[in-house]
Amino acid sequence: MRAALDACSTSYATGARAPRARSRRRQPSSRATARASRDDDDAPRRRHAPPLPPLDPRPPLITHYEARRLLDARANGETSCKVSWDFHFTTPNDARVDALGARATLDGDREVFMAWDAIETIAGDERGVYEPADEDDWLGGGARKVVTFSDDTERAVSLMPSGERTWPTALIAGFSMHRFGVGVDPKEDTEKKLGAVAPIRKNARLLDICTGLAYTSCMAHARGADVTTIELDRTMTKMCRMNPHSKALFEGEIEQLYGNGADVVKTFEDSCFDVIITDPPTFALAGELYSAEFYADLKRILRPKGKLYHYIGDPKSASGSGVAAGVVRRLKQVGFDAAIDYDAHGIVAAHDRVRLNRTSKDKSPRKSSSKSRGRRVDDASTRRPRRGRRPEDFEDDE
Repeated sequence: MRAALDACSTSYATGARAPRARSRRRQPSSRATARASRDDDDAPRRRHAPPLPPLDPRPPLITHYEARRLLDARANGETSCKVSWDFHFTTPNDARVDALGARATLDGDREVFMAWDAIETIAGDERGVYEPADEDDWLGGGARKVVTFSDDTERAVSLMPSGERTWPTALIAGFSMHRFGVGVDPKEDTEKKLGAVAPIRKNARLLDICTGLAYTSCMAHARGADVTTIELDRTMTKMCRMNPHSKALFEGEIEQLYGNGADVVKTFEDSCFDVIITDPPTFALAGELYSAEFYADLKRILRPKGKLYHYIGDPKSASGSGVAAGVVRRLKQVGFDAAIDYDAHGIVAAHDRVRLNRTSKDKSPRKSSSKSRGRRVDDASTRRPRRGRRPEDFEDDE
C-alpha cells in the first residue's frame, strides 16, 4: 500500500516542466479502496525534504498593534510593555522601554532593539509587517517591511496583519489572500474550508492546490492527514518561512510541489486522494484552474468516497454568484455532484450525492458581514470581493 501512495508523488519540487499525463488506469472497486484506506490508518507518515529549510532563527516580526502599544507605554511613563514578536505564536514577553527605544530578549538569549523612529513608522502602517533592518544584527534599531517581488508572477508579495491576535494574511499586488474582519479571520477561514470536507480521518491523503501561506496544509496535517501541496509561486514559500503559523510546512511531513496545478494534477495516478482542496486565484488570473479539463483531472485522482472543496469567494456577492454557477455547471459536466457551501465560500463536490455538513447549510441570501478575501486594502472605497478581481472580471466566468 505504501508503494501505491508513493505513486501519488511527483518530482515537481525540482521545478521541472510538467511531464505528459500518465494513461488512466481502471478505478479500483470501492471495497478495495476501503480496505486500502483502513491499511493506511496505521501507516507511518511519509517524510519529505522541504525545498527550503526553515529560518533558524526566524526574525522577530512587529506590526502596528505592537508598535502602538509601545508608544502608549512611553507616553504613560512605563518602563516595560508586553509585546508579541511572532503574531502571538508564543506568549508575548516584556519589552524594556527606555529613551532610545524598546528592547527584548527572545528565545532566552537573543536580543532585539527597535528605535523610536522605526516604531513610529511601523505604528503608522496598518498593512505592514516589519523585521529588523539587518537580518544578522537585531540590535541596530532599524526595521524593514517584509515584502518581496515574485519572479514567477511578477507581483509584489508581503505579509499583512489581519487583527491584533490573529494569524496574518498575505498581500499579492495589494490584494489579500484570506477573508478577515467581523466574525472571521484567516484561521477561521481555513477551519471552514476543512470543515466543508470533514471528517478528515487519520492518514487520509489530502491534496492542497495553491499553497499560499500553507494554512490549509498545516491545519490538515495537524488533524492527521497525509498532505501534498502544490504552489506556482516560490516567493510564497519564502513568506511561509517568515510566518511562524506556517511552521509545519518545513517539518518534513508535508510534500511540497511546484508548478501550475492544472499541469501537476495530470501526473498523479488514478484515485490517489481522499480529499482535494483547491484555493485558486481568480478566474481572470488562473482560468485553467476553473476549466472542465482541470475538474476532470480532479475527478480522476479523487477516490470514490472522496470529497472536493473549491474556493470561489462569497457566493452571495454579485461576482461570486456568477463564478459559483459556472463552477457548479462544469463540475457536473465532468460527472461530479456539486453544491454551494455558503458558509465556507466554496463549492463541495463528490462522485456521489453531496451532503453538506450541518454547519455549512446556510443558504440564505444575507449579506456577508466579513471582509471578503481579495479586497484591495489600500482604499476602502475600492475594495473588491475576490483576490485580484477587477471590475471587468465580474461577468460570469463562462
